[in-house]
Amino acid sequence: MIKHFKTIWIVGASAGIGAALVEKFAKSDAGANTTIIASARSADALSDLAASSENIHAVPLDVTKPDAVRDAIALIEDRFGLPDLVVLAAGIYSPMPVDEFSAKTIRDHFDVNYFGTVNCLETLIPKMRKRGSGEIAVVASVAGYRGLPKAGAYGPTKAALINLCETLRAELGETGVCLRVINPGFVKTRLTDKNDFDMPYLQTPAQAADYVYRGLTGGNGFEIAFPPPFVRQLKLARILPYRLYFKLIRKVMGKSNG
Repeated sequence: MIKHFKTIWIVGASAGIGAALVEKFAKSDAGANTTIIASARSADALSDLAASSENIHAVPLDVTKPDAVRDAIALIEDRFGLPDLVVLAAGIYSPMPVDEFSAKTIRDHFDVNYFGTVNCLETLIPKMRKRGSGEIAVVASVAGYRGLPKAGAYGPTKAALINLCETLRAELGETGVCLRVINPGFVKTRLTDKNDFDMPYLQTPAQAADYVYRGLTGGNGFEIAFPPPFVRQLKLARILPYRLYFKLIRKVMGKSNG
């Protein structure tokens, strides 16, 4: 049975998976009866997105500012009601090889990827618990499964999100609030265009949005991870002993740089 959401809030909707997911929900069979709120820092990108459908409403937001997050949620709740589904997809990415190791780069990633999500959860979780219903999906990454070369700024933020979601899922229990984690593989965006290595199983944002849409509307499982072959390989790598894991990583990176 396909679930239908009356009100959906997607954060990080100006590009990539977030924007594609907004369009996917708007064009779905239930799209005409769904209110979709799109948030991101880029007001211009949101305006273009909102112009594509009367059901899409733009609410610009910088998730790194807690007061702005609280104000945005208050505005959304006042105009549309507390959303039934929230997808937290705001994020940044820059590769950081060891010779460019930078505390500032790491701090910038945590400010957006981790604390940006935390800022939203701080207000959303109590409101949804009080109502006794709601779904929150946090976009992490398969890069959070285990340490990967050049991902020293990005990977730890995603590992932290996965751990946070596991903790919250267990604690929310029977409250009526369903918290889920989304772990995509490589998706072609302006961010991953920065990579100087071959990205296995590279997907378009539309392909990624299809996986996310099916996962969100198809059940209440904790993790939505894709593409399946890549996820299986990385989950296998996650249980390898360190000696074998580092040997495998050196081999893979050697091919990528060759």
